[in-house]
Amino acid sequence: EEVIILYRRTQDEMPARKEEIARAVEEGIIFKILTLPLKYTADEQGWVCSAHCQQMKLGEPDASGRRRPVPVEGEIYDISVDTVVVAIGNSPNPLIPHRTPDLKTEKWGGVIITEDGATSIPGVYAGGDIVRGAATVISAMGDGKLAAKSIHKLLSPAAQ
Repeated sequence: EEVIILYRRTQDEMPARKEEIARAVEEGIIFKILTLPLKYTADEQGWVCSAHCQQMKLGEPDASGRRRPVPVEGEIYDISVDTVVVAIGNSPNPLIPHRTPDLKTEKWGGVIITEDGATSIPGVYAGGDIVRGAATVISAMGDGKLAAKSIHKLLSPAAQ
């Protein structure tokens, strides 16, 4: 198995500490920079199977001072995936409840989960800032670990 991080800018523009990136590379994580996921596709059973991506290039700096990513016309491709973890920002995206009507959310936009991290959509789990608001990476990692255990339990032959 491999872990791939898709990022719309270059590694130099990543809002992460250099040692975090270096450690990720040491652990074999693949960075596909200048790549913007546009949508995810599911198979007949409803399991995610691909990420539809747009190749990007850097344009002029935006308000953050980082060069703004702009699409490279005609450069769209798919990446095969079997799991997707969306990690963007530290507050809920207001489009999520509008684009995912079956997903139950709090008034402030956070995703409502059960004690095992499950959302109101079967097979979809959430954690971190999308659930609790801006918090620490440690909390998000704990939520990810809980979700992974719950997913493992769900997919284990004993649960079938």
